[in-house]
Amino acid sequence: MLLKTEHISKQFNGVYALKDINFEILPGEIHGLVGENGAGKSTLIKILTGVYSLDEGKILWDGGEVSISNPVQSRQVGINVIHQDRILIPSFSGVENAYLGREYITSGGRIDWKAMEKNVRDTAESLGIDIDLTKTAAELSPPQKTCLEIIRAMMEDCRLLILDEPTASLTDKESEILFRIIGTLKQKGTAILYVTHRMDEIFRLTDRITIFKNGAMVETVNTSDVTKDELVGKMTDQWKSESIARKDRFGEVLLEAEGIRSRDGVVREGNLQVRRGEILGVFGLGGSGRTELLECIYGYRPIAAGRVILAGKEITKPSPAESIRNGVALVCEDRRGKAMIGSLSIKDNILLSCIDKYARGGVLDEKREALDAQQKVEALQIKIAGIGQRAIELSGGNQQKVVFAKALMTEPQVFLCDEPTQAVDVKTRNEIHRLLRQKADEGNAVVYVSSDLKEILEVADNIRIMVRGRTAELLKNEDLTSNEVLAYCYDK
Repeated sequence: MLLKTEHISKQFNGVYALKDINFEILPGEIHGLVGENGAGKSTLIKILTGVYSLDEGKILWDGGEVSISNPVQSRQVGINVIHQDRILIPSFSGVENAYLGREYITSGGRIDWKAMEKNVRDTAESLGIDIDLTKTAAELSPPQKTCLEIIRAMMEDCRLLILDEPTASLTDKESEILFRIIGTLKQKGTAILYVTHRMDEIFRLTDRITIFKNGAMVETVNTSDVTKDELVGKMTDQWKSESIARKDRFGEVLLEAEGIRSRDGVVREGNLQVRRGEILGVFGLGGSGRTELLECIYGYRPIAAGRVILAGKEITKPSPAESIRNGVALVCEDRRGKAMIGSLSIKDNILLSCIDKYARGGVLDEKREALDAQQKVEALQIKIAGIGQRAIELSGGNQQKVVFAKALMTEPQVFLCDEPTQAVDVKTRNEIHRLLRQKADEGNAVVYVSSDLKEILEVADNIRIMVRGRTAELLKNEDLTSNEVLAYCYDK
């Protein structure tokens, strides 16, 4: 046995986030960890990596009890983690980022950059990873950033690598690169704790699966002994997903983008129309400019050319403030960096975009603020201790619901959604799909960007392809297959 926990528990404000967890990982196995948002997965990871301390129980490593009170001790034991939110310094090179938290090699009182680069390159080659280590992290693609973090983890004696939603921002093609590296790590005898909400990955990669629910461990099963439906049932009290019916009749064009070109050149020519009642999917490979097009329309990213037209009226100077005033909401991919302020309360985050409407004579109506925020919490079934709780304390799925609550407060006509279900559980994912379909049925328009092609095919009425910064074919989502859509994503 490599790792074993015995009766570990953790409380926050008198409420158990984890209770009486008996969990184990074998050397060299790929072990899946699944559960709804808020089930306790992140809390376990933070205990194993020394971010949180134990309230009860103990951790055994190679049969002996260990104390892990900080991340340094965790790494010294042989545990490393790659978080969903990449921990890289954008302006640092690949070599510099690989040495974050490690002592630099010196020679004659000077930093020996050649020796350091050789160490990083040797580790990369042993894993079959080929990236330009002279580039800064800001210049790397999402899968390259993940590879760089794996290199950094494996430069030490890493015997257990924790991967937390590693494919959340990757396309299917990019994910394949990661899966190949995971196979290499397994062959080298490294144990992997694989945490994801993507069931296909769990069944493809793992040897065993542990299920968490409401802070408790349900059971550990051999992957070959359970079906997807059985696994989801164990996580969610036999909850089953609902099919989201698509439509083929829509109202007039509500939002139109014509010839959009971003000032930085990422978007070269973006054209799309979305009608009342329609969910328009936008799909492309990594670097296609799909996220950047939404940011141009919203006014977050400056445009050099093109027009944004809302309900027949041109928005002459797109900006986030102007978009909000005109009934356009952006649910962005980077919720922690761009969509919420973790240190603020849930109430304050929900009201961020509309705080002015609660002011009377320069004084905020706090009672009305609390009432409206609470109504949104209840409507979206956000699991919280209270609206005064800090947003950063919520699980990823509940944070995403807070982001949607903020968007709904402005009563938008158009929803621009960029990876709206990234790293949320299957139940929350379905709830978000249902909410957006409901809004479309009420006459709103939805633009839906996702790197998950299967999800696009599930939820979108029509799909606009994007290739190298340019919008391409518009496909009616009738009996489309993944291969058919992908065929349009490559330059002819």
